[in-house]
Amino acid sequence: MKIITKIQPEIVPEKRRKRVAAYARVSKETDRLLHSVSAQISYYSELIQCNPEWEYVGVYADSGITGTQTACRSEFLRLMQDCEKGLIDIILVKSISRFARNTVDLLNTIRHLKELGIEVRFEKENINSLSSDGELMLSILASFAQEESRSISENVKWGIRKRFQNGTIGTANKHILGYRFDEEQQKYVIIPEEAETVLWMFQMFIDGLSYQQIADNLNNSNIRTILGNHFYEKSIKDLIYNEIYVGDLRRQKTHTPDPISKTKIKNNGELPQYYYTDCHEAIIDRETYAKVQEEIRRREASFPDRFCFTGKIKCGLCGRNYSRKKSLTRGKLYFQWVCRAKKEMNVTCDSITFPEQELKNISAKILDSDSFDESVFADKISGIDVQPNGNLLYHFYGGKSKLWKNIHVTDFRHTATITDCFEGKIFCQQCGNSYHLHKNGKYIYWSCRGKYLTHFHCKNKNYTDFQLRQISGEMMDSDEFSEDEFLQNIDHITVLENGDLLYTFKDGSEKKWQKT
Repeated sequence: MKIITKIQPEIVPEKRRKRVAAYARVSKETDRLLHSVSAQISYYSELIQCNPEWEYVGVYADSGITGTQTACRSEFLRLMQDCEKGLIDIILVKSISRFARNTVDLLNTIRHLKELGIEVRFEKENINSLSSDGELMLSILASFAQEESRSISENVKWGIRKRFQNGTIGTANKHILGYRFDEEQQKYVIIPEEAETVLWMFQMFIDGLSYQQIADNLNNSNIRTILGNHFYEKSIKDLIYNEIYVGDLRRQKTHTPDPISKTKIKNNGELPQYYYTDCHEAIIDRETYAKVQEEIRRREASFPDRFCFTGKIKCGLCGRNYSRKKSLTRGKLYFQWVCRAKKEMNVTCDSITFPEQELKNISAKILDSDSFDESVFADKISGIDVQPNGNLLYHFYGGKSKLWKNIHVTDFRHTATITDCFEGKIFCQQCGNSYHLHKNGKYIYWSCRGKYLTHFHCKNKNYTDFQLRQISGEMMDSDEFSEDEFLQNIDHITVLENGDLLYTFKDGSEKKWQKT
């Protein structure tokens, strides 16, 4: 008997279209270059949408931003985040120099995207990052791009120094308290209401007030800096010392030796400086200014800066003492203690830097106190050794020593780790949701699920996977974190509202980790 079998046609699954994005960048916000960015956006939008095999994701464009660093490029970072989320398959770029001028950043980014299976196509150089010779060609051409950036930087610096020599004013600071720079007149002109603040500031100093007292008086009078921030001790000192208020200008006070890192440092004689006299109308007469400068020198000679940690902290790597460093970030003043080698030219030291408040908190723990007391510290501690691994060895008067172990929870230079045993073990005290693993570039962190739910908007602290490994090892009194040991001993972790971690063990006991 004949048997007939019906064969259904094989259904070939429809091939998924590639999700394609483009990246564009210009380093200056001129009309011509902004038009260039606009043209690139239009070009790539049309190119992607006209290809039936491609799905248009968007064009990410940075304007007026250097290509030597990725951290300050918001659109570039957004592009990387979308790649991490799996939203992109191909990235189109006009040229390597538009993507990055820093060879290290370029190769690290390309390799990371390659791990994610994302292809980058450079139109000008005709390079595909996933091709067999793609990385070799990229490293060679990126080196040329980096050197081109260095060459451009040197040419710009040469032009600036020639203008300094010729007496051309020019300025990077269009507005400084009391003055604005007039482009037509090419000089500073007085802002009367701000000039009143400058006069009051100088008079308070002559009357014997400290920098901090002057800052407090200005803040209490609702007077703010030109950026709208509060005044601080350092900002007052910098303003009172500034020769601009007597009508003069000193050029090349700072310089940038490395065009890649763009770190600006004080000019301590490495390059010539140029002093221009009577460039603009003065707010402070020369007699008053000279009197103030003399008072500054007198105060510095009579009251040298000395703090409770001065002369007590020694670097275990190079042997130098630690010193206090001030920094002003977004209008807020921070103090850190750093190895003096980091302040010296042509000297490098990889020692750990400590925020002053963290040092006080650590010292309070060492002294078995709830809060830091400078007088108690001075009476009991003879010195602190910063060990190469970041541990602090406290030496007491009388010969006793006590070690504080640095588990590096604030160190963001660590290698990325992924720990599966934390899944389902971490809970938020604030909203009750569990913590889940997230990836953001090279950082892998655990974050409360409530942050991503519509009705919660939880703001509890995130922890990197590396930090949780370090903290968990300490909570279990172990020198090295073990996933097996964690699963055997820890029932769950609760992230408290202040960021502390409460470890609940399987035997019912609890142990709290508190940030220093």
